[in-house]
Amino acid sequence: MNQVNFKNLSFTSININNRIIQSANIQEKNNFYFFPKHIHKNAEVYYFIEGLCKMDIGKETIIGETDNIIIIFPNIVHSFYLDSNSTCKFIHIHFDLYKLTSLLMNKEELNIDLSSILCSLNDYYKFKGNCNTIPLLYSIINDINDSNPFSETLCNLRLLELFILFIKEENISTLFLPSKSSRVTRYVLLALDYIKQNYSEKILISDIANSLNISSRYLSKLFYESTSLTIGQFLNIYRINKAIDLMNTTNNSLTDISLSVGLGDIQHFSKLFKNIIGVNPRKYKKMIFQN
Repeated sequence: MNQVNFKNLSFTSININNRIIQSANIQEKNNFYFFPKHIHKNAEVYYFIEGLCKMDIGKETIIGETDNIIIIFPNIVHSFYLDSNSTCKFIHIHFDLYKLTSLLMNKEELNIDLSSILCSLNDYYKFKGNCNTIPLLYSIINDINDSNPFSETLCNLRLLELFILFIKEENISTLFLPSKSSRVTRYVLLALDYIKQNYSEKILISDIANSLNISSRYLSKLFYESTSLTIGQFLNIYRINKAIDLMNTTNNSLTDISLSVGLGDIQHFSKLFKNIIGVNPRKYKKMIFQN
């Protein structure tokens, strides 16, 4: 596989005009709605307009109620459900946290590693929406599907403003990192991209490190510091997440799905799936069909 020419890499390839928000909409759920445990490689924002729901996030059960904003960070197992027949209405946004982070990593003297800051807080973060944050969420909803060429850029800017306001209001310290952190984040972003491009094949940490011209030990250290996961853990979660996508969108057998995400042994796939999601893939697929 080709090595990355790191000297020619620039963050201008990940800029404010790139697609950062994957989806944004207003949803309504009712009548004991239940969506089983799952994971995403993206981060999620929920803003609850009315009603309430419960979420199992990591090892915690939390309640989302009117005016709450809940951020769920990437690669966190979570579920969403209502324990009554009432209605819950909410804004739901999926976005690429690492691309959003890259927008704050361009200054030579000041770098904000947003993904590391947020992911170090918890598996999620819950806070009260206010007159500054709530209008930004509605503006994203209004503009996300607009055909105007500037609409997506505006949505990205509003999402960035939302997180800057959140960080400012929550008084989170250690925001400002040495300028070398931009180089660290580039390595991690390139490692993530390598996994994205090659997850269906056998991947060794040395394969990724060699493509970046750095040592496996150094890459493993940077990756863990940025994501709080080892490369192996992230790769397993990414593969299970892709398997869940296929289970939701195709009629492929579990054996075929296992092969297509780089987990050829169906027994290993089933064991890994249960360890991450909490149920085996056959039971999970049945739960998806029922819902």
